[in-house]
Amino acid sequence: MNEQPQNNAEFFFGVMVLKGGKWVPHSKFDGGAFGTALISAEETDSLPEFDGVKIMRFAISKSSGAEPKEMWVSPRFEARAKAAASAKVRTGLKQTQETIEAARRSNFKKTQ
Repeated sequence: MNEQPQNNAEFFFGVMVLKGGKWVPHSKFDGGAFGTALISAEETDSLPEFDGVKIMRFAISKSSGAEPKEMWVSPRFEARAKAAASAKVRTGLKQTQETIEAARRSNFKKTQ
């Protein structure tokens, strides 16, 4: 199990923005400045040029073994992601139903 950083000097917060389908760094805050990072992220989320905003916690030292951790995700991005996932499920269900129906028609023709 990876140990998470224990004090504010061991990590930092990064505000990441989704632009052109890729998450890119927007701003960086010290480990004790989550509130400031959150205010910045919420303000950035209101800008129309970004598709989403999130705050990640990163370890300063790679030797700590701590993985980056998502701390906050913009509500509008989260809603959009859930809608996209639901659409994929609906598409998969429809394709499955069409495949089953085609198999039934094929079997029906073989029996006649």
